[in-house]
Amino acid sequence: MTGSDTSQTLSLQQEFINALDKGDEMGPFGPAYVLASAWRLRGPVDPAVLSAALDDVVARHEILRTPVARGSSVALPPEPAPGPVPLAVHDLSGTPVADRDRRGEELLNEMEGGRYPVTELPHLRAALAVFAPDDAVLVLLVHHIVADGWSMGVLMHDVADLYAVRCGHEVPALPPARQYHEFAAAQRESLTDPAVLKAAKYWREHLADAEMTLIPADRPFAGKTAAYAAHRFLLDAELTAATARLAKSHRASPFMVFLSAYNVLLRELTGTEDVVAASFSAGRGLGDFNHAVGPFLNFVPLRTRLAGCRTFADVLDRTRTTCLGAFSNELPFPLIAMEAPGLLASAAEPERDLPAFELLQFPPESSSEKVGGLAITELRRRLLSQDVSCGIPDGIVWALDVLPSGETVNSLKFDKNLFDADTVWGWAHSFERILRAAVADPNSPLPQ
Repeated sequence: MTGSDTSQTLSLQQEFINALDKGDEMGPFGPAYVLASAWRLRGPVDPAVLSAALDDVVARHEILRTPVARGSSVALPPEPAPGPVPLAVHDLSGTPVADRDRRGEELLNEMEGGRYPVTELPHLRAALAVFAPDDAVLVLLVHHIVADGWSMGVLMHDVADLYAVRCGHEVPALPPARQYHEFAAAQRESLTDPAVLKAAKYWREHLADAEMTLIPADRPFAGKTAAYAAHRFLLDAELTAATARLAKSHRASPFMVFLSAYNVLLRELTGTEDVVAASFSAGRGLGDFNHAVGPFLNFVPLRTRLAGCRTFADVLDRTRTTCLGAFSNELPFPLIAMEAPGLLASAAEPERDLPAFELLQFPPESSSEKVGGLAITELRRRLLSQDVSCGIPDGIVWALDVLPSGETVNSLKFDKNLFDADTVWGWAHSFERILRAAVADPNSPLPQ
């Protein structure tokens, strides 16, 4: 991001994203680093009015119209009039009712696998699949360098409200939007707070001599541009419910149980007893920014020592302690890295890759709501794998989403130049095996 007299300082999250840039098209400034979400709209949808509401959202959230460029430490002020949001309208009126969610998911995958230059404003794009006058799917896509997963729910909520207003419905007026540059400024001002200094001490002690846990690749990186695919699979409602029961019995969260199974998997794949798993937090604890759009997401290293753990219950107890310590001492990752300079020392090794594991988080608005004349439900039950997916700056991302149906969707994004699809399937099967054994008897001996 280039500078000027009226430029704005970047957040620490943005500085971390800048540091991941390798100059390639799959990195954070490349055209593949995007986020997308799909929403089923039931009720009359006027594409022209929807298009105007999308433009209203860009006017509301200035980061969607802020120019972005490689290699600087400041952000330009937003463009007052960046042009209309591209909205592609697809007439899918012949699609049977039972197939519409699937067709919406296919459109989501098609959008997500596209290429969108970060230099083009606005950073928001959309596609509308029209099945009937009162049934459609809306796909929203935004460049990941200016937004995170939480932001997608904020955007859809605002689009719905602004669409309802333009249609003449009486809905509560949206409050003035908090802007991301306000967060960046508040973050800088908070760096001398006693809580920040206390958290820095925690990370300095907790991560002493630690290195991120990496997974051996099927073949070393040979200088090729990364080519990401996404493998998706489902954990059934029975297993998900058993996971929740196990969590409750140990005064833990379902994420802690999932992470415990993942820690055991990393031990199996790497042989290490000192697991440092990468994860993420929403990063919105500084002031009231829950309804803002921007890259708030925090990278969090979760270190759990498994030496001496004889049962899954032992692993869960230690993982719980890890999570409670890490998330009660949350800091932007650049500050953590300052306290643990050797943490990423091995991350550039060509024969291993860095995996990240997360349970998706959502804004306070539900992923299903009714606004004006529209009933809106997010299409979260994504089961279609992708041979061509959007990019990530580096590594592997394993994301879980516990659905309202009680099932858990898993999405595993990986570089096909490093890993075979069969290898990734093996991780998925092993994870489910570990989790099923754990909920069946958490006190049985761990496999050696």
